[in-house]
Amino acid sequence: MTSRKLDDLAALAGAPIAFERNEAWRVYTGGKLFRELRGQPDPHDSCYPEDWIASMTRARNPPRDGQPPLEGLSIVRGTAVPFALLVELFPREMLGADHLAAFGPTTQVLAKFLDSAVRLPIQAHPDDEYARRYFDSPVGKTEAWIIVATRVIGGVEPYLLLGFRPGVEPAHFRRLVDAQDLDGQVECLNRIPVRPGDAYLVTGRTPHAIGSGVFMIEVQQPSDLVIHTELKVVEVELPAEGAHMGLGWERALEVFDYTGHTVAEVTARARLQPRVIAQSAGGDVEQIIAYADTPFFASRRLRVSGELALTNERFYAGAVVAGAGALVWPGGEMALRPGDTFFVPYAVREHRYQVGAHGHAPLQVITADPPALGDM
Repeated sequence: MTSRKLDDLAALAGAPIAFERNEAWRVYTGGKLFRELRGQPDPHDSCYPEDWIASMTRARNPPRDGQPPLEGLSIVRGTAVPFALLVELFPREMLGADHLAAFGPTTQVLAKFLDSAVRLPIQAHPDDEYARRYFDSPVGKTEAWIIVATRVIGGVEPYLLLGFRPGVEPAHFRRLVDAQDLDGQVECLNRIPVRPGDAYLVTGRTPHAIGSGVFMIEVQQPSDLVIHTELKVVEVELPAEGAHMGLGWERALEVFDYTGHTVAEVTARARLQPRVIAQSAGGDVEQIIAYADTPFFASRRLRVSGELALTNERFYAGAVVAGAGALVWPGGEMALRPGDTFFVPYAVREHRYQVGAHGHAPLQVITADPPALGDM
């Protein structure tokens, strides 16, 4: 790499970064709502229902025609530069020394736009212990769902399936999986209606499925490990080998936590309680996910009606879910439009969001913040 090229990359790493669209293929359909948010012509549902934000994680998809070689990895807007390359080359500027010492040259967090046109397959993700034991992965997947918008599809109100109901035994659920009794599997889980503004924490090993008509920001550990119990989703036929990730059903179904809970108990355990932690004349900061909820990540909602100044203690990723405006820092400015995704590196400490000078509607940004450090 030439010194000039390295200097160009260093300049990218020293300022906030906007991302290209990063839609990933999945076994289900959706995506219309985040395409509408972005003002794309003819927004529609497709087999690309997710857009991965500040991603250093590759999508675990079966081979297919036209598959991008770096599927899932974020690219800096207007360049061919992978975000992961900047982190690898300039980890201190991007992440900060404390994070680097604790986690190495990785953000250790992933965020996504996710919009479901159909119910996702019933699934569970491994926790860290299971992921290390069976997948040689340093992390499992605890995730959180921040509901941005909803829609009624086919007369069905938006909902989540979360946690097994009381009385579900492993042997019974295994029989339902072997028989591919999908109605029976669904009946095993708690059904929870959702609306915009709701937020839920879903720990590793929790049985779940996102229902149709739910547009969310998902903040999660950086993993694409998942055990599906359904072999057909929409028109996609999943081989059993892919659904249980080569483990066989007996071992794969051990990933599920069979502890039974009522809807009220699941809601009390999993639903997050956002609270405003900073306020000024130009906007406020709401803590959606705190480190007291999970050490794996955090998230804030930035609501900007004029100018909102922040001091960056850690790096973070952001997604614009409403309004438009600008992100301003010493030496630069980035326009923000609905649906934009971006990253603010550790090197950019003082910065501000503003809308008044640009004549836009109030701006709303949801962040994905890194894991807690030991002294937090």
